[in-house]
Amino acid sequence: MIGKVAFVYLVTMACVVVACGRQVTPNPPGFGAGGAAPGFMTIKYDIAGPLNFSAYQYWVIFNTSGNGLTPLTNTFQTNWAAYSAGTEAAGLNGGTSAWAVQFLKSGQPGPPAFFHVIAPGQQFQYILNSNGLNTEFSMTLQRVVFNPINVTPAPSPTPPPHIWRFNGFVTQPSGPNQLLFLDSMGPGGATDTQFSSPQLDINQCFDQVFYKQQDVNPPSDPSAQLVSIEIANNPSPGPSSSPCPSSSP
Repeated sequence: MIGKVAFVYLVTMACVVVACGRQVTPNPPGFGAGGAAPGFMTIKYDIAGPLNFSAYQYWVIFNTSGNGLTPLTNTFQTNWAAYSAGTEAAGLNGGTSAWAVQFLKSGQPGPPAFFHVIAPGQQFQYILNSNGLNTEFSMTLQRVVFNPINVTPAPSPTPPPHIWRFNGFVTQPSGPNQLLFLDSMGPGGATDTQFSSPQLDINQCFDQVFYKQQDVNPPSDPSAQLVSIEIANNPSPGPSSSPCPSSSP
């Protein structure tokens, strides 16, 4: 297993060097919720102060396993049971980039390997300063980037269950496969274990803004304070899905 984790880490670092996320222009009209095409999701991440990628990392983490757990800050106590995949925006080579991340678990206690998914621009788009105030960035991604990756040879992975849970975090740089939390969507911020994620049904069209719950002890730096996360989803075509209506140009 050590060899497998080392291989994943090397692939991860190679992905970071080439910048998996790409800054692009927004999608044109004609798509569904949040400008997302069928099978895609758009995320808008807002903080209280100017984005500071040299000091902080900004995460949206999903539990796509179907076990109903919310990703929280108590990763050691829960053995990362609610961590399936997510997105990270962070500093890179003096600038900023974003990418999809999968949390690859060995089945043994301990942190998973953080695998940065190499996604082409057609599958993952990153827009810096999407509100013009330098307090928001947005990402549009094809949800298949979160489909579980097999570390060992196995049949093709199946899509994750259709009910997802999520949380947002602000972290500081730490060691490999570690998160040093500064804020989260819950009232306890860096140590919160109270936030309960709403159900995100990826077979349904939705566009919702989720606001951080009031925190009695927020980070002192507004650039590390979460404000809201907007998630817009356009289902993949299928008999069990309700696709978004197309918007007018």
